[in-house]
Amino acid sequence: MEYWMKNENMCNRCILNDQFPSIEFDRNGICNYCHKWDKEWAEFDYNKAEQQLQMIFKDAKLKKRKYDCMVPYSGGRDSSYVLYLCKKKYGMNPLAVTFNNLFMSDYALKNILSTVPKLGVDHVMVSLQPDLLKSFYRAMILKGGEFCSICTCGINYVITVYQQLFNIPLVLSGVSSRVDEQSPFEVTSTHPSYVRKVLLESGFSIEDIDSLLVKRQYELTAIEKIKMKLTDSDFLRINMPDYLSWNNQEIQETLENELHWQTPDKNMDHIDCRFAPLKTFLKNKQIPHFIFKQEKYSQLIRDGQMTREEAINSLDAAIKHEHEPPAELTDFLNFFDITLEDIENKEGHCHLDFITKEDTFVRESMAYKFLAIPWKILRVFRA
Repeated sequence: MEYWMKNENMCNRCILNDQFPSIEFDRNGICNYCHKWDKEWAEFDYNKAEQQLQMIFKDAKLKKRKYDCMVPYSGGRDSSYVLYLCKKKYGMNPLAVTFNNLFMSDYALKNILSTVPKLGVDHVMVSLQPDLLKSFYRAMILKGGEFCSICTCGINYVITVYQQLFNIPLVLSGVSSRVDEQSPFEVTSTHPSYVRKVLLESGFSIEDIDSLLVKRQYELTAIEKIKMKLTDSDFLRINMPDYLSWNNQEIQETLENELHWQTPDKNMDHIDCRFAPLKTFLKNKQIPHFIFKQEKYSQLIRDGQMTREEAINSLDAAIKHEHEPPAELTDFLNFFDITLEDIENKEGHCHLDFITKEDTFVRESMAYKFLAIPWKILRVFRA
C-alpha cells in the first residue's frame, strides 16, 4: 500500500489518500476523517469551552487536596505549556510527574530542570529498573516493530500510582484530538492488552509485567469504579487543547518568552525523545511510505494552522528521505543491543499479530451502567 502518494484519489481538503485505513470520500471528494473532525470541532466555541475548563478547575480546588491536579511532564512543548497555563494563568497547584523512559533528550532534561523552579511547582521523576525496562523495549521492537507502547504504559503507570498516592482529582494532558495525529487502530496501538501479550510471549514473568502495566481508568471493573466514586477517589482526565486555542507558533513564543524554553527546531515535534525519528523509520518497515506527519498535517489543515499546499510540500520532502537511516540509528541499535537485521522486520510484525480492534473496546456491565446513572446526570448538569 502507498500510504502517502500524491494522486487524484487524495482528499480534496486534507492530504490523506484512498489507501489510508477505513477512509471514505463523499461526492465532493472530502474524506470521512475531515467530516469527523468537523462534527466535533467546526463549531468549537472557545469562550464556552474555557468557562467549562474554569468550572473543572474550581471543582478540583474545592476538594482541598494537597495538589489540585497532576500534569504528566515530558519537557516537551505541549506538556510545558500545560504546566505553564495551569500554574500561571489559572492559579492551580499542580504536581508535575515525569516517566524516565531512559532516552529523554538533553533538551527535555534542560527544560524540566529550568521550568520546574521557575514555576515553583513540585516535581517527581519516576524510574523503573533500567535493565528490565530496556528489555521491555527490546521485546516490543523485535515482536511489535515499535517501542512507543512501553513509554505510554510507563506514563500511565506514573499517573495512576501518584494520582492514588496523593488522591489528586484532576489530570491535565497536552494531547489533542483536534491538532494531534489520531492514528487508526490499523496503523498503531499502545493498548495494554497488546503489550501484555508481547511481553508474555517474550518470556517475562507476570510479576515483572505488572511492575509496568497497571489498569487504566477505562479498564477498571464495575466494582472498582463504583468504589472509587463512593470514596471520592475518582479522578477526571482532560486534554487542555480540547478547551483552548492550541496554536504551535503561539505556544512556542510563549514558552520562549516566559520560560526561556529551548528546542533544537521550532518545527520539530517530540523534542523530548531522543529516538523519536525512529518511530516513522520502523513503521515504514511495516507500511511503505507511511509518514505519521500526514496525519498531523491533515489535522493542522482542518484547524486552519496549515495550508494544503504547505502540507503536500512538507510531506514530499519527508518522503525523499524516508529510507535514509535517521542519524540516531546507530545509537538506537547500541542502546537496545539489537542489529539492523533485527529491525528490518521482513515478516511485518506489528500489533495486529496480537490483538484485534474488538479487544480494545470498553465493555461496561449492565450493573455499572445502572449504578453510574447519578454521576452521568451530574456531569450533564455541570456542563
